[in-house]
Amino acid sequence: MKHRQSGFTLIELMVVVTIIGILASFAIPAYQDYTIRAQVSEGLGIASIARAAVAEEFLTEGLPPTDRTDAGMSADPADSSGRYVAGVDIENGVLTITYGNEANPQITGAGANTLTLTPYESSDLNLVWRCGSAPAPAGAELLGTAAGTAAAYVEPTLPVRYLPAACRP
Repeated sequence: MKHRQSGFTLIELMVVVTIIGILASFAIPAYQDYTIRAQVSEGLGIASIARAAVAEEFLTEGLPPTDRTDAGMSADPADSSGRYVAGVDIENGVLTITYGNEANPQITGAGANTLTLTPYESSDLNLVWRCGSAPAPAGAELLGTAAGTAAAYVEPTLPVRYLPAACRP
C-alpha cells in the first residue's frame, strides 16, 4: 500500500499569501484613519481647560473672552499643547485647536490642521459647544448674542473623515 505525503502545495501557499495581502491592503488605511482620529481626540481633551476658561469668563462678564488672556490664560497658544497638539487658541470665545508636533502628516499640513469648538448659549443661559462641522445646537444662539458681542462660527480645516463622530455634519 502506498503512503501519500501530506502538506501544502506551493500553489496553496501562494493563494493564502495573496489573500493575506488583499486583506492587509484594506486594513492598513483603516488603521491609519483610526490612529489619526485618536490624535485628533487628544485636542479635545487639551481644549477642555480652555472650554472651562471660556465658560467662567462668560458667567462672570456676560461676554465671550476676546482672547486667551481675557479668558485668564497665558497669551501663548503653545502653552496648551500636547504630543499631537501644537496649541489651543481663543478668539471671541471660539477655540481653535491646531495640530502639529508628532501628529500624522495628514493633519499637520498647511490648511488642514485645525479643529474648532464654537460656544453657544441656550435659552436658559447654559453653555453648549458646537464641535467642528456638527450642526449648530437646536434652539441656541452664538455665545454673547444677547450682549451684542457674539462668537462667530469658524469652519474646521481638518478633513471630515478624521473628525470625531460628534464633530461631523
